[in-house]
Amino acid sequence: MTTSQIYVVGVILFLALVFISIKNSKPKRLSVLAFIAFGLVVAGIVFGENRSISYSLLAVGIILSAVDAYMKSKK
Repeated sequence: MTTSQIYVVGVILFLALVFISIKNSKPKRLSVLAFIAFGLVVAGIVFGENRSISYSLLAVGIILSAVDAYMKSKK
């Protein structure tokens, strides 16, 4: 097996484990802050041609998701 095939198998196994663990849990709604962070990360991926804009959007999205996780941990 080549290195890329090993990575693909690893990712598939990881996704299978995540799917199995989520299958039994109750679905949770995204908070407004998490929704905005997700949108910024997706926008950063879409605007990947202009690196400064792309990296800025990704960074802001990651920071917002970290703030959201911190706020949820305080509850």
